[in-house]
Amino acid sequence: MILGAAQLNAKGKRQKPKKLALEDKAKTLQEEKKKCVECPEMVPIPGTNFAMAKYTVTFQDWDACVVDGGCNGYRPSDKEWGRDTRPVINVSWNDAQAYIQWLSNKTGKPYRLPTEQEWEIAARAGTTTEYYWGIFPFGDSASSANANCNACGSKWDNRTTAPVGSFKPNGFGLYDMSGNVWQWTDSCWEGDCKKRVLRGGSWNDTTSNIRIATRFKDDITERYHISGFRLAMTLKK
Repeated sequence: MILGAAQLNAKGKRQKPKKLALEDKAKTLQEEKKKCVECPEMVPIPGTNFAMAKYTVTFQDWDACVVDGGCNGYRPSDKEWGRDTRPVINVSWNDAQAYIQWLSNKTGKPYRLPTEQEWEIAARAGTTTEYYWGIFPFGDSASSANANCNACGSKWDNRTTAPVGSFKPNGFGLYDMSGNVWQWTDSCWEGDCKKRVLRGGSWNDTTSNIRIATRFKDDITERYHISGFRLAMTLKK
């Protein structure tokens, strides 16, 4: 190999450096977002063929689905904490599928839930520590809150959900990958597809439950005030 020479693929065509290819994907997704009001902001995950939503689905997103005749007309309770940019809660795995079907039909884009493996890759953002911000649940000091959980140090701890994006994002630019709400994935629990895996922990979970490696399961029909979801999408090559 000659240093500095252009790299060619199997068909003899010039290949773009990985960084530039990722920037192109991000630019394409940003341009699509500008043209589509309902489309969530998607972030391409480095070294993979998928993108993850920058935020979990909010009540504002969900209510738009209901108003448009989708989501089976189901309007989940917000427990009087407020709707708007708070993450939607009290939604089952089946409910998430109804939202995805509505949004995909509305936009023509193949949205889906992430697999458990995809969720962890996106959440870690290249880190190997228990939390994507470091080894301690509260960050570098007891006054630096990085998530909403039971004893994370935020004003919402063990009380309510927080509006999405209230804390610093991880290294890939994704918000609230730990805490706030458990996130449904598309993965079956130990081969039982009547139960699905949730990841991330919630506003009333202890710090051990918001570790990236922590797993939880629930029936696909169950609705709880600690569970929500985030969208994913397979990217075109």
